[in-house]
Amino acid sequence: MYSIKHLLLIFLIINVSIVNLVNSNKLQSSPLSQINDFSYSNVTIPSDADDACSFCTVGNENNYYCPSQQTCITDLNSGNSSWPTCKGGYCNSDSCQCYAKCMNTIWPCSNTVVGDLILMAGYGVLLAFGAKFISDGSEGLMEILDPGLIGGLVLPILSALPDAIIIVVAGAFGNNPQSQLSIGIGTLAGSTIMLMTIPWSLSLILSRCDIRGGQSIDGTLTHKFSLTKTGTTVDDDTPTNAKVMIITSISYLIVQGVAFAYLKDPDSGKSVEKWFALVGFIVCFSLMAAYCTYQVISPKLQEKKMAEAKRSYLQKRIIHHFIHNLTLKRNLFAKSDNGELPSGSSSTTSDNGNETSPLISNEHKKLPVDIKAMGLKWKKNAHEQAIQHQQQQQQNGETSIQVEKDDDDDEKDDKEEGPINKKKIALQSAAYLLLGTAMASIFSDPMVDVITSFGEKLDIGLFYISFVITPFCSNASELISSLIFSAKKKKANSSLCYSALYGSATMNSTLCLGIFFALVFFRNLTWEFSAEVVSILFVVVSVGFLGATQKTMKTYLAPIVLSLYPLSLLLVFLLEKYANWQ
Repeated sequence: MYSIKHLLLIFLIINVSIVNLVNSNKLQSSPLSQINDFSYSNVTIPSDADDACSFCTVGNENNYYCPSQQTCITDLNSGNSSWPTCKGGYCNSDSCQCYAKCMNTIWPCSNTVVGDLILMAGYGVLLAFGAKFISDGSEGLMEILDPGLIGGLVLPILSALPDAIIIVVAGAFGNNPQSQLSIGIGTLAGSTIMLMTIPWSLSLILSRCDIRGGQSIDGTLTHKFSLTKTGTTVDDDTPTNAKVMIITSISYLIVQGVAFAYLKDPDSGKSVEKWFALVGFIVCFSLMAAYCTYQVISPKLQEKKMAEAKRSYLQKRIIHHFIHNLTLKRNLFAKSDNGELPSGSSSTTSDNGNETSPLISNEHKKLPVDIKAMGLKWKKNAHEQAIQHQQQQQQNGETSIQVEKDDDDDEKDDKEEGPINKKKIALQSAAYLLLGTAMASIFSDPMVDVITSFGEKLDIGLFYISFVITPFCSNASELISSLIFSAKKKKANSSLCYSALYGSATMNSTLCLGIFFALVFFRNLTWEFSAEVVSILFVVVSVGFLGATQKTMKTYLAPIVLSLYPLSLLLVFLLEKYANWQ
């Protein structure tokens, strides 16, 4: 133990020596020996400067910085003068290690590009988990609430909440709101365009079935590689949701119409755009209220979501009880092998697993789900449906899947599952919503800072970074769920998927855009997003027109719509670079 103390002491002395050596090198690198041969000016560093060290030294090789006093020495001239005392010495140019920005924040930060990439990945995962918790909480509410007031008002707002939080943080709490608002418009544009292209196209590919008589046949795919003989069919309500999406997207033109007149000089139109932004804010929230009212009056989309949520919940319960039963049976078999039988069971067994079997105990009888009875019931229903399908095939010459029959079976299964514990689900959903909202609110701020730092290091526009990064963080759960629904190859699932995508774009054009207009008005910012707005409208109107005019969409549309994602980003670049739409 005595030797360990000596080793630690030696190690401490070595570290102190290294620190002194580094400081002495800094002193030697500065022209302190020539202090008396120069006069200087002491530059005052602004109090709102994020990084005083970089403010003094970056791009100024003749400036000298004192880290301990935050003093900047510049304008060296011939003459005799004495510099202020600097504990630790002055540094110059590359000898300065400017970490002031990282030291002034509680969040992890980096001064390298690789470090920023790692931080973006970390914060992105945390934001994705926050969005997933919000989505899970919303689904939980659907399991216990009837579609209508809550489903029409609360759930649409919750779906757009992650994007809305990022926009608020970027424009309301940033040090440079005008610059960081580009992250907000990048999130808005990226989220809307991503939802209208990537999940839209992939869902079409996964849900494709054979087309007969102008409609897709559920669960039938014989022409796997055909782009014209396969596709998916949606219900009558889905085109209506696409039309609503197109109508609400017109709100982008409220401020943009004025901005077109000031494309060459955006600052001149700032005072005019401010009041149009206020009008846009009112119009957007009025459209959101009208959309939510429509959802309350005609809650067909919410009914579909609620039915899917209940179906998912029942599947989880069945799997849970099935695993529980398997574990119980394995324990009973083990006791039987040891010559021990559980109480309440007889020593006589049969292969049929009757009431005297050791597999059936008092504990087993108390389980809420009887796997054997349920399996026999499903087998019987499947046999009856097979006979009905054969008869229908003989009459019509084709095979079709009756969605209504499946819904009836789901209702029967729901009744056999017993009552749902609404109190438990309500508490769990509230916990998910609070946790998800807290995570999205807390980690949006450092995410915005990291995107800003990354863009400044590589001299890349903040819009392009946020366009690619943030939408996948805030909409990851929606992207995955749309693909899962589509993979079932049913009209009902495809209708739910596309209606949900159109609904998300509608909320972006009302709630998120309304918040964006509010930031422009209340923070007196300049509208500099003409290219971005044109790109959003191009994609929304194009995809919305397809959804509003076609109930059966063929597979060849998938690569066309998917190509709109990179083309929209290219359109923004071309308009900003060659048309000077800043």
